[in-house]
Amino acid sequence: MFRIAPSAALALLLLSGAAQAAPAAALQPHRAVYSLTLDMTRGQHSVVSIAGQMEYRWAAACDGSSFEQNYQVAMVYASGDTLTRKTRYAGWESADGHELTYNLSSSTNGEDKEDIRGTARLDGAAGGDAVFKTPADLKQALPAGSLFPTTHMQRLVEAMRQGQSIFTAGFFDGSSTDGPQYVSVAIGRTQPGDPAADPLRQGPSHPVVMAFFTVGKADKDKSAEQPDYELRQRLFENGIADRIVIDYGDFAMAAKLDTLEPIAAPRCD
Repeated sequence: MFRIAPSAALALLLLSGAAQAAPAAALQPHRAVYSLTLDMTRGQHSVVSIAGQMEYRWAAACDGSSFEQNYQVAMVYASGDTLTRKTRYAGWESADGHELTYNLSSSTNGEDKEDIRGTARLDGAAGGDAVFKTPADLKQALPAGSLFPTTHMQRLVEAMRQGQSIFTAGFFDGSSTDGPQYVSVAIGRTQPGDPAADPLRQGPSHPVVMAFFTVGKADKDKSAEQPDYELRQRLFENGIADRIVIDYGDFAMAAKLDTLEPIAAPRCD
């Protein structure tokens, strides 16, 4: 959701993400619906067809922010087999960026596959931990410099506005039991706004490539020096994304923006 740096540089990457702290950028609360199709494939035994839909919501709350991502996709492989997957993810992040609650459920070919729930907390630059309710008895350490989803987007947008070409930071959203990630982002030149565009996409944007790595994975598996996946997109300075391509290595999936609408900000007394 997509190796730029070797695993030996992990500590430096995480600390550099923390050092880039800046005033929080204002994000646009919104709901976006994307259609999913096959962008490209590699190899003879990979995916040959993709059809699906993804819905994303980000909303401001008086005590923080909430975000949801729901998608369903059918993938046809060269062998003729079809895999249908549905996933629902919901999270809440506190206004100070120190607390996160997360909940993910998924099914594959109609059978329940995953049920992930938990809470995570960061203690400033010292890192933090994630405590899972499901699976039970699972606890993961979050490295120094880790960021939760809203704070990560705010820092990335601020880096874009400041003209930075690289942004790196630790990342955790609780959508997997694989552990925390770090994300290295290559930021392209500012693209001027278009007054004739959709009202939520009239401002400046940047082409960005985000490479996601699982923390510690490369220390165990040399093949993990390649990212888990790469995410290419046009990212607006209000946090809205379009022209998305998610590259998993043996195939890539395109997400075309079909519906975009604002979500009203809450009235907080």
